[in-house]
Amino acid sequence: MPVEQVQKNDELVRTYFNYIKDLRSGKEGSVEKLVSLWDEDGTFEFAGSPPVTGTFQGRNAIHTLYKNRFHASGMKMTLEASDKSKGDREAALGVVDTEVHRTKVMDGKIIAGWTTVIGTQDGRGFQVSGSHTFQFKDGKLSHVKVVVSPRPDTAKNLRMEGLSVDDIGRLALAAWPVV
Repeated sequence: MPVEQVQKNDELVRTYFNYIKDLRSGKEGSVEKLVSLWDEDGTFEFAGSPPVTGTFQGRNAIHTLYKNRFHASGMKMTLEASDKSKGDREAALGVVDTEVHRTKVMDGKIIAGWTTVIGTQDGRGFQVSGSHTFQFKDGKLSHVKVVVSPRPDTAKNLRMEGLSVDDIGRLALAAWPVV
């Protein structure tokens, strides 16, 4: 692949992650900007562990995916109490922030390794590692495969104590209608 095309694809990937940040922060127009990066027949694939799995084929399905994530910001959910006598606890999705650590070009694809912090508005949460593999067609995204580690790690300024495995799954689902 010519260096010029690799540079254009790399810029497209940087733009993608900037628009994802806008989407998560509730910035108007971010859904449309993200969709504009895609080929009409593009495929978005979550290849993590259940419950974070799924495939979205075509620009309309991808638009719906992004729109649902846009509306997930601040989403209310019920987390299990670590002390069962206290009952369940209400929470709301707060921070979802991805930091890309590295990118690599391989066989015309760009692979981005990252860490995402996921937390509630009241300071509970975790971080997970993963990757995006981007494929391109005529200057657009044609296939994005997201792999998310099934193992959460502690995150700075967030408490993992008291979160059950089910709670971590609920938070991951709320955070990953899109990554």
